[in-house]
Amino acid sequence: MGVAKVSEVVNPITVKLEDGRFIHLAGLDFPDLDFYESGDLAVTTQKILEDFLKNKKVVIYQTKSKDKGRVNRMGHKIAHLVRIDNNVWTQGLLLSLGVARVRTTQYNPEMAAQMLSLENQARINKSGLWNMDEHKILTPEQAQDHIGSYQIIEGKVQNASLRKNKLYLNFGNNWRDDFTVAISAFNLKKFIRKKIDPKSWNGKLIRVRGWIRSYNGAYIEIDHPERFEALFEQQQN
Repeated sequence: MGVAKVSEVVNPITVKLEDGRFIHLAGLDFPDLDFYESGDLAVTTQKILEDFLKNKKVVIYQTKSKDKGRVNRMGHKIAHLVRIDNNVWTQGLLLSLGVARVRTTQYNPEMAAQMLSLENQARINKSGLWNMDEHKILTPEQAQDHIGSYQIIEGKVQNASLRKNKLYLNFGNNWRDDFTVAISAFNLKKFIRKKIDPKSWNGKLIRVRGWIRSYNGAYIEIDHPERFEALFEQQQN
């Protein structure tokens, strides 16, 4: 999409360009963003963005696919932004400050590794939201109390099994009520292409992020590999 000047920061995830286009910042989640009444973190983030982006020229980067992932349902362009005068990546700045979490989609998985690394460093530093109990990483047992929200859960897979063309990763001893992550056979192919094998994760420590719903306990369905972090690999390294 080239170069443009930001004229307005609409909210922490949306900016308006001088030519009238709107940009949705790809790959981010703001846990207390509410379009009617945002929390303190989202308000602070908007002020940061206004200082950082308003009246500044940016380079706009979109996903490679021309068919999917470039426009959201509001008609806003989905993109990463880099401010030209200082070459600072907007998403990277917000993650480093700890005011945002990583939230890739299957059509916008780009830069996931870099974003997760920045998020992890902010968490180590206890920056921003990572110094707040309400935004901490959940255990599998805590997931049940957060149904209906986007969360990050960390725990050990107790059982990985294929049933009816779907892989289920169970984090407890009873699949009827424990925390479960599911990957369809279609989406499992994306993991295979990246040489990732979730079927081998029995007894492995992983971190997963997604929208929690209720289905035989707390349940997340994953449609792309970037929603996982294989913590057991990090431990080995």
